[in-house]
Amino acid sequence: MKAWKFDTASQSSDGALASWQDVLGRLSLPSSNIAEPVETFFGRVSCLVSPLGIELSRLTGSPQDISGRYLRQPDGIWLAQLLDGEAILSSSDGPMPMSVGDIAFGPVATHGGLALRSDFSLLYIRLPRLALHPRLLGPAPLRVGLVPRPSGVRQVFAGMLAALAESLDDLTAVHLRPVELAIPEFLIASVLGDVASNPVRAASSVRLALFHRVCQSIEAELGDPQLSLTKVAKEQGISSRNMQKLFELGDQSFGQYLRARRLERCRSDLASPLHAHLSISEICFRWGFNDAAHFSRAFREQYETTPRAWRNEQNKARLEPA
Repeated sequence: MKAWKFDTASQSSDGALASWQDVLGRLSLPSSNIAEPVETFFGRVSCLVSPLGIELSRLTGSPQDISGRYLRQPDGIWLAQLLDGEAILSSSDGPMPMSVGDIAFGPVATHGGLALRSDFSLLYIRLPRLALHPRLLGPAPLRVGLVPRPSGVRQVFAGMLAALAESLDDLTAVHLRPVELAIPEFLIASVLGDVASNPVRAASSVRLALFHRVCQSIEAELGDPQLSLTKVAKEQGISSRNMQKLFELGDQSFGQYLRARRLERCRSDLASPLHAHLSISEICFRWGFNDAAHFSRAFREQYETTPRAWRNEQNKARLEPA
């Protein structure tokens, strides 16, 4: 378990805003627009990273806008519960006012915005793909939105997150294990919980289950450079045409999904000290790429940085004091 804290009170007035921007970058949040005068601006963060890689942060600060998208982060989902203050969530459906206790969510690296209109307190959670059930990631793309008004299991979820934020500084790795298990399950129940009771969405759940099996099959064979749509379709007992239609529901092709998963695995290995002995070429070949130059181009296109620059950046971050 990793833990760190930050408080602008420990910074000079001239450096507080710049330091706050750096901290937001560490949380993979896009740059914020701060209208508060330097003399009165404040910001505090308390962050824990669980053994599974779930990042839990409590942010408190002056009014500001956090908007845009931060591309250079692993695939996953974010949650934000407003603990105090006033906020407006921006999404493709337009602005959504948030009340205390409301929970916003969305896929990481997707454009979104949170306008914090007053002094605020916020619980921000980032869940990596490996901590998530595939139902939350496809085939229909998850969009930025709000969990419907708390009732039933959603009310329990909101209460759990509020208690989690209050106890964040006292949690240990042992405490975090049940939290790691509970958050993804509550999120599924809160966002997708009405599938079974809705005939239209029930039909969709059949496709989601099939998509889950297909993704598991792909994940198990990512290192095979000969992995293809035809091969996976045959293993799953469906036609190649139906396989492609399954991925098109998420506005992507089988090939795009396969490349994205291989890139994500490579990026994870490049950042891991456990694979520091492997060259960049060895890592890309390890996950099914058969051309190092093609891999470098694809990596840069996906993450707006080169494999070498990404590895160096992560190595440097591990050496820096918390």
